Amino acid sequence: MLSNYPPGAEHDPNAPYNQVDVPEKEFGVTCSQTLSKTVSVWTNNYVPGAEGVDYESDDEGGCYAVGWHDPDDTSDTNWADEYHDNDYHTPLQLIELFKQYLENDLSRMGEVKNEKWIKHLIEECSNWTEDETEYVEDDE
Repeated sequence: MLSNYPPGAEHDPNAPYNQVDVPEKEFGVTCSQTLSKTVSVWTNNYVPGAEGVDYESDDEGGCYAVGWHDPDDTSDTNWADEYHDNDYHTPLQLIELFKQYLENDLSRMGEVKNEKWIKHLIEECSNWTEDETEYVEDDE
């Protein structure tokens, strides 16, 4: 019997034509992300720092004024509340808004070519958890 295998190779388990594909298997994977974004937040929830003028002598026997200003005290400011009061959203909130938008779009479109893709995106927006959220004042 003739074969297309090289002599003795038909029984070689390492030959590429004798390799068996590893079956696809499902694995659980967690995607955990810590995100940050610096924004400007307007608030009147702070104690203004003291300010004043000091007078210092110069080398010619005169004096000049030097203004100073202590930093504003925001130690009691709830930055989470201020962030949301300025109409900012967390990534999880944005994902939920995007999901609602897609669901509304899907219900208005009926049968469309991208229906499967939109349903996939809706599913992708589900089941996310914020592992860590912190609000801090950006020191400049």
